[in-house]
Amino acid sequence: MNIEILNKLNLLNDKIKYHNFKYHSQDDPEITDFEYDKLCKQYDDIIISKPEFSFLERKSIGSEISKQFQKHQHQKPMGSLVNAFSIEDVNDFIERTYKFLSLKKEFLLEFTCEPKIDGLSISLLYLNGNLLNAVTRGDGYVGEIVTENIKTIKDIPHKLKGKYPKFIEIRGEIFMKKSHFEQLNKTQIENNNKIFANSRNAAAGSIRQKDVNILKQRKLNFLAFTIGEYTEEFKFDNQVDLLRRFEEMGLITNKENYLANNIKDIKEFYIKILSKRHILDYEIDGLVYKVNNKILQERLGNLSRAPRWAIAHKLPAEVLETTLLDIETQVGRTGALTPVGKLEPIRVGGVLVSNVSLHNEDEIFRKDIRIGDTIKIQRAGDVIPQVLGVVKEKRVKDLSVYSAPKHCPSCNSITFKPDGEAVRRCLSGINCPAQTVEKLKHFVSKNAFNINGLGEKLIEMLFKEGIIKDFADIFAIEKYKNRLEKKVGLGKLSVSNLLDSIESKKKITFDKLIYALGIRKVGETNSKLLALHYNSFENFRIEMTKARDKTSNSFYELVSIDQIGESIAEDLVLYFNTNANLIIFDKLLNYINIVNIKKTSSISPYTDKIIVLTGTLNSMSREEAKQTLHSLGAKVSSSVSKNTDFLIIGDQPGSKAKKAKELNIPIVSEEEWIGIIQKFHA
Repeated sequence: MNIEILNKLNLLNDKIKYHNFKYHSQDDPEITDFEYDKLCKQYDDIIISKPEFSFLERKSIGSEISKQFQKHQHQKPMGSLVNAFSIEDVNDFIERTYKFLSLKKEFLLEFTCEPKIDGLSISLLYLNGNLLNAVTRGDGYVGEIVTENIKTIKDIPHKLKGKYPKFIEIRGEIFMKKSHFEQLNKTQIENNNKIFANSRNAAAGSIRQKDVNILKQRKLNFLAFTIGEYTEEFKFDNQVDLLRRFEEMGLITNKENYLANNIKDIKEFYIKILSKRHILDYEIDGLVYKVNNKILQERLGNLSRAPRWAIAHKLPAEVLETTLLDIETQVGRTGALTPVGKLEPIRVGGVLVSNVSLHNEDEIFRKDIRIGDTIKIQRAGDVIPQVLGVVKEKRVKDLSVYSAPKHCPSCNSITFKPDGEAVRRCLSGINCPAQTVEKLKHFVSKNAFNINGLGEKLIEMLFKEGIIKDFADIFAIEKYKNRLEKKVGLGKLSVSNLLDSIESKKKITFDKLIYALGIRKVGETNSKLLALHYNSFENFRIEMTKARDKTSNSFYELVSIDQIGESIAEDLVLYFNTNANLIIFDKLLNYINIVNIKKTSSISPYTDKIIVLTGTLNSMSREEAKQTLHSLGAKVSSSVSKNTDFLIIGDQPGSKAKKAKELNIPIVSEEEWIGIIQKFHA
């Protein structure tokens, strides 16, 4: 079995599971639908090309369900759909369908075409015409019962009309219209509540409200499009007939649905919907094409996660035009200056966009963006707004060329743009208010000190009022308790919870402390590598002081740590040898307790040894090898020195092997290393 492919599948699967959880369980996606679909396609394509890995075929659909609602197991799983990203993919789907059914080209195969609404899938269970239960998709097999919440939606009948079966499970999509979504976010802003990123999140978050009264104030809609379980007296011949029967029973279906006879019809429908997408009062993320005939659907059957008789055709990101009103400059925690475009507000992909990052001055000059221009904008992958370019033919004469700020907008210090770099910076560090505020936000963030209740807005307010000026002030905030309790939006309970949270975070691990400081280029991974390498903060600080001398063993040891390198090393040394930083840091040490992170408790031949890898490994990827060594207590370095304990070599080793021989460093072959590991784990 190819270990490298297995590792790649495991990595992709972990990413898919994580983003499934963020999307389905928390209604808080971190990547776009398009990016998620690409991950899934990448995984599935490997499985298809490597049949020996078919046992790893994806079967889960959503994510684990929350503990807030009672669970319900779907008698018929709520599957997903295979994705098409081009009309060629759709044509391939049609060809496969003809081939699977052994149909001649002369046979007229009908397809229903439906807009794919970006909402929350729901299954409605009716017994004797009465709404019995409403269940979310969940993980596709088990969902959440949200019946009482669903009853607030006017589109969902509590009692079916006309002729209905004894039992029927009607499935469809709950969504929020664009106009209602805009009004909801306006209300959220007025009440200082969370702003929803898009209408899908708003709909899903609303359905999971514990307080039904809140849900009643939010306008949701429902469209029926398919069926789950039903008793045998319910008859229909095809998808068109099914939707007609839904309407007879008092349900609403999409009026944009269309019946196609060939790929030409499908193309025309695609172009039509694409052209009117911006005027539809609901968000769509694609189109769905289904084999219309019910008997043919049954013959085609299902794949493990999706029906073989349907496919989802993804739509490109929506591109619209608006006016660039101004360009402002934001200052980040490392001093990076980011130009931000202020726009004539425009709704793109369901979100009202009024700001857009222009990234850096080089990007502005490359695209020749000027204040007053008409620009093309899209939400990249339907999440991050981005400028595609300028509509030059609409440019008004004599618009000024952008001029990069020579002084920081926060502290008025002179800015600097190094040769070869795209980013201009303010170099005044902690003397720049904007940088200090951003560093404070980073310091309390989830992956750093993780102080609940100390959000960005509160940080800004406390800094502005002089209550928090540096890291240590956060832990001395209790002296302002009475003053804080009088602040709008806080109160005694909120302040008490905040103080408790701060008190509980006075103990922090060595690696998280390094990350929390917000040193340029030093992320979570590097922070952990440093903490593991230097064992204790005291030792680390001593070595950073010695590393001021670039010819010293301390500096060489630092740059030799795997994934550190000279650039990161220079930033670390600069931080811990800048007097202003040390004053703030020493003040912080009066309040916190630094805990060294635990290394593996097992004793192996590699515990506390400095290991270097070279050449191509056959049994595992380089990243897995590093991870294995770390788990055995080793310190992985990127270069050979007199401090190196072992060099592990694979095929075609480079100059590191030659240097190791010159320094008489033990060289271990990949086979020998694997043998030692296997003996150790036996």
